[in-house]
Amino acid sequence: MNVLRMLAAQRSSQMSQESKRTYTIRLPETVAARVEKQAATSGVAPTTLIQSLVVDACMSLAETAVGGPASNLIGKLDVLGKACERLEQNAIERYGRLLFEAVKTRSAFLHALDQSLSEATVDEIIEASEKTARDYIDRLGGEGGTKQ
Repeated sequence: MNVLRMLAAQRSSQMSQESKRTYTIRLPETVAARVEKQAATSGVAPTTLIQSLVVDACMSLAETAVGGPASNLIGKLDVLGKACERLEQNAIERYGRLLFEAVKTRSAFLHALDQSLSEATVDEIIEASEKTARDYIDRLGGEGGTKQ
C-alpha cells in the first residue's frame, strides 16, 4: 500500500471522528488535473488528498508557530518577566537595608539624647521631629509623591 494512501486513509478516519466543516473551493484546471492524477496514483479520492494536504499544511503551521517567532516572543516575554522579578526583589532588599539603617541611626541618636539630655527635652525633640517628618510627607503627597 502506498505511503500517501496510508496517510490519507489514516487522516480520513481521524477526521471522520471529529466534527468537520465543508468548504467549496475552485482550482485552476491545471491544478485540478494534477490533484486528480496524484489521487489516482495514490489510490485515494481527490477530496481525501486535498483534505490531507490541508491538514498537513495546518499542522506544519502549528509546529512552526510553536518553534518559530511566536515562541521566540514568548521566550523574550519570559526573560523580561524574570528580569522584572529580579529588579523588584533587588528593590525590596534595598528598601529593607535602607529601613534598617534609618531605624539603627534613629535608635543610636535617641540613646545618645537620653544619655545627655533630660527626658522632657528629648520628648520635645521627638515631637518636633515627628511633626517635621509628617509635614514633609504631606508636601511630597501634594507634589505627586507617595503619601504615607
